Amino acid sequence: MMLVIAGCGNEQQSTKHQKEKTVSIKHTYEFKEKNKDHNRGTIKSETTDVPINPKRVAVMDYGALDTMKLLHLENHVVAISKGQNSSFLPKNLKEFKDDKYINLGNPGRPKYDNLAKAKPEVIFASFRQAKSSTLDEMKKAAPNAKIIFVSPHYDNYIQSVKDNALIVGKIFNKENTIKKMNNKLDDKVSKTKRVINKDKVLFLNVDDQSIKAFGSSGRFGGFLNESLGIKHADPNMQSNSSGAVVSYEYLVKKNPDKIFVINRGKNATSDVVPETLKNPVIKDVKAVKNNQITLFEANKWFFNEGGIDATMSQLNDVEKAFKQ
Repeated sequence: MMLVIAGCGNEQQSTKHQKEKTVSIKHTYEFKEKNKDHNRGTIKSETTDVPINPKRVAVMDYGALDTMKLLHLENHVVAISKGQNSSFLPKNLKEFKDDKYINLGNPGRPKYDNLAKAKPEVIFASFRQAKSSTLDEMKKAAPNAKIIFVSPHYDNYIQSVKDNALIVGKIFNKENTIKKMNNKLDDKVSKTKRVINKDKVLFLNVDDQSIKAFGSSGRFGGFLNESLGIKHADPNMQSNSSGAVVSYEYLVKKNPDKIFVINRGKNATSDVVPETLKNPVIKDVKAVKNNQITLFEANKWFFNEGGIDATMSQLNDVEKAFKQ
């Protein structure tokens, strides 16, 4: 679902804002020294003075990129963390594969030389950069850039999506438009909740080595289970940002009514159930037996968290899963 935003006269930068050079932005993020430590990190809040309507923005968070696209701010973007050969970009952001946007590489391991070449005024950062070693290198590469963290918070997912969109709106003097978008998101969340039934669900990340499940809180769980109220097939599972490796026997024991899957295997597609989930050991699991396995686009769900349009699209995915 793509929101269409018409230009509004009152969204033009006012004389007052033209005279102001910066805007004060409060942002909150989860700080973790080790990315491989999947326990909760330390929540930090900072207030940063950011230039209004910056012309050069580096984007390491796809939610922010999603919102900038929705606000028609593509010409302000100079660099993006796209991964090797732009492989991390979801379908709805495919236009940013264009070489005119400098590739900052893997979001967790940025190409600092490319960041220096981009000369950004502002960097929209994600939780993947929220550790000392990465931040220190980013500050060396772009010493004049203001770093703003805009990843969603899993404890209050939908509200944080709206708050982060407002950060982008405030910086670009588009707050009125963002507020309208946030109202539409609230309406969509309410509509999706009406479709959700009492089926118990597991959210799985499948790759070439393992099957991983996510808990009812934290990553994915904060959105699906806490914000939307979807029943989890294993409510005692602890949250883990990369998922907990599970076995076929585990799937048989928990016997979910539905399975949501992102397939991150080497030759994966979002159209075909991965071979891993065709094993005869799980043939009598209710989700398998009743054809209730739903595949989600992997990049949209794994990388593109937090954007207004991306969240609307994810809500569409959830609705379809409960209607089939």
